Amino acid sequence: MIKNPALPNNYSSAQVGDCCKKEMILAKDHAIFSFLYGKYALMITSLEPENDLHLIFDLFEFNIEYPLVAIGNWNSSPYSQALYAKYHNHKMLHLIEPQLHSRTLNMLRSNCYVYIDAHHQVDDKNTLTEAMYLQLPVIAYASNYNKKLTEDKALYYKSVSHLLDAIKSLYPNKASENSTFMKIIIDQKIQYQKQYSELV
Repeated sequence: MIKNPALPNNYSSAQVGDCCKKEMILAKDHAIFSFLYGKYALMITSLEPENDLHLIFDLFEFNIEYPLVAIGNWNSSPYSQALYAKYHNHKMLHLIEPQLHSRTLNMLRSNCYVYIDAHHQVDDKNTLTEAMYLQLPVIAYASNYNKKLTEDKALYYKSVSHLLDAIKSLYPNKASENSTFMKIIIDQKIQYQKQYSELV
């Protein structure tokens, strides 16, 4: 039985199902996103200084064998603009604006090797919840909120060295086990919410 059965922020099971659907990679997707020919990490995040994204970007540029795809509003602040100016031409980083068709967003999410959640505070957009629903392997910043949502079953980091260790430990079998835990946990939370709603 899960310890924290409620979905976050009154996020309903209907909302999760409506916006999260598995999508296959089509030929037209390869023409737009060259990184789809191999494995990649995915991050959908608020581009705030507190999330230390510049450190994560440096890590992928110089230490990881596959690229990081980061989706965010690159014009939202001076920090995000500085990030884009510095990193948008780096071969191991793909910086994408969030104005994507829902099918394209779900395709990118469905086919990533690992989902990295960098939020240090509560994510109001519930991107981690949706990653769990799509059964993605998760490495999350070790905030109390993220650990509670994932029932301490994800991989976590507090520093760049911890993140590097987590990424390098994520062999296919471990990734599969991680993603299975994420799906079980979020499905149980959804089922709990449905049963509670029926009672009230």
